[in-house]
Amino acid sequence: MMKYTFSKGFTLAEVLITLGIIGIVAALTVPTLVANYQKKQTVTQLRKVYADLNNAVRLSEVDNGPMQTWQYPQIRATYYEEVAPFIQKYYLPYFKSAKLLKKAELEDYVILPSTTEPDRNLGWVTNFMVLNNGVIFSFFFNVPAGYIWCLADINGVQKPNKIGRDIFVFDLYDWTGAANGNAFRVKFWANYLNNNVDYLRNSSQYACNAENTDAYARFYCGRLIELSGWTIPENYPW
Repeated sequence: MMKYTFSKGFTLAEVLITLGIIGIVAALTVPTLVANYQKKQTVTQLRKVYADLNNAVRLSEVDNGPMQTWQYPQIRATYYEEVAPFIQKYYLPYFKSAKLLKKAELEDYVILPSTTEPDRNLGWVTNFMVLNNGVIFSFFFNVPAGYIWCLADINGVQKPNKIGRDIFVFDLYDWTGAANGNAFRVKFWANYLNNNVDYLRNSSQYACNAENTDAYARFYCGRLIELSGWTIPENYPW
């Protein structure tokens, strides 16, 4: 006569408990994994934008001479007329298949939606340079005051359109850096100040921290990432 042996299986309660534990672990770990992936993608895109912008400027200098000799928009009264020709001459030809679009042509795209200074953030940004990979550059010229901001939206029209998350601020001209040769070169805003990470995190106005509510908040974030070895450091305002 054949004998049958039976192995003990899992009860329904045990299976449910196991699934519950798996669910809890997943709920705790998946958001972290997703966030880490997004951070790595952000840094990768940011480095490429930085390299592409530097390369475009170098190519432009071959045709147009050193950056310090370029004809920058100077007078606020004629700013709207000067910006588009400037971009078309010095930047646009050096990005493959890039387009210069007026604000209305980008439909609902709004740069810096969290701020409320239209003259600084919206009124002067009348033209956007859109690259073939979707990256959007906008320019804010204030040469008399000694700076030119280039705001790079590394994921284009996609949200969140937030400084330090998908928008990073470059400085294309900086009078305070003239003494050490930094005046005319592509760099993150605050590059000329120092290499002090704590300063970039904690200084007022431009500081890269979550508590900063200034209109210029997190303008230092690009430089902070660069100084952190091209990684997003702990306590970053993600």
